[in-house]
Amino acid sequence: MDFEFSDVQHAWREKAQQLGGELAEDAAAGDVVTGAARVGLIDAKADVLAAALAVEVLACSSAAAGMMLALHTSVVLALEDDGFVARSARLQTIVDSLARGEIVGALALSSEDVPSIDGGRLDGRASWVGPITDHGVTLIGARDGANVSVFVVPLDAAGVRIVPLRTTALSGFAWANLTLTGTPRIDAGEPTRVMARARTLIAAVALGIGGRALRESLAVVQREHGAGGEQTVQGLLADTATELEAARMLTWDAAAQGGEVSLGDASMAKLAATGAAQAAVVRATQVVGVDSFRRGHVIERLTQDVRAIELFAGRTEALREAVAAKALPGG
Repeated sequence: MDFEFSDVQHAWREKAQQLGGELAEDAAAGDVVTGAARVGLIDAKADVLAAALAVEVLACSSAAAGMMLALHTSVVLALEDDGFVARSARLQTIVDSLARGEIVGALALSSEDVPSIDGGRLDGRASWVGPITDHGVTLIGARDGANVSVFVVPLDAAGVRIVPLRTTALSGFAWANLTLTGTPRIDAGEPTRVMARARTLIAAVALGIGGRALRESLAVVQREHGAGGEQTVQGLLADTATELEAARMLTWDAAAQGGEVSLGDASMAKLAATGAAQAAVVRATQVVGVDSFRRGHVIERLTQDVRAIELFAGRTEALREAVAAKALPGG
């Protein structure tokens, strides 16, 4: 597929490159979102492909920063979707604050625990919510009988208890489980569109991680030819470049659909991108050699980061089900 990027899309790539050069690798979510707003990377009317390009470039500098931008953008786009905001002045205020980078948007990225609606309020637990900040908001899926809908929950709302989670991945990214007790709900629509765009942008994060692994491998090759012989190393890097490019085409194709991206296409993109990134990191350990296992080495960090990207917003089994439902006969 031949992509001809617009001036805006090229500009978003350049802005993300600028932001990546300014941020610390373990920058907090507030700093990432404030910086993104300052350079013009947050827009409630954003082109999803432009956002995906920016996320990939930023994730190549910092996987955590790329993930923060991906999730924040997913929230902003979800709340602006189809004029929904026009029906709620309170929600409009939230979207305006998100777009200005004054508050941070988060998502619940695991379906292990889903709260329920009881008397018009939310009760239960939402698991693996992030990025967590003092005054942010999160989108949470909740059950009402057999149906699941998405709701906006300010993290400082009544009845919200935050239980922090410690992880070894995505340095600077704060995760938590939320316990909700009689928490007021703000409707935010249907979950499939939210998840489709989130999976597409998380696929872009994976591409950034894979690109960073390839870049680090090439740096070693240029210095010392890596481990295992020149032809072997060239073959490893050729496979990495090929797989990342194929995953990139799927991700761009999904992102180019904008608000109409299907869950199947988004799932295919995330499946391909996370697989390519995983393979890129494994090959990077072969090229870099034993140094890649030193604590704090960039490849050691990428090994943890790519695993987290794979697990959140749809594990491999769930992604395959969504792809099968769209692509296979009888799906």
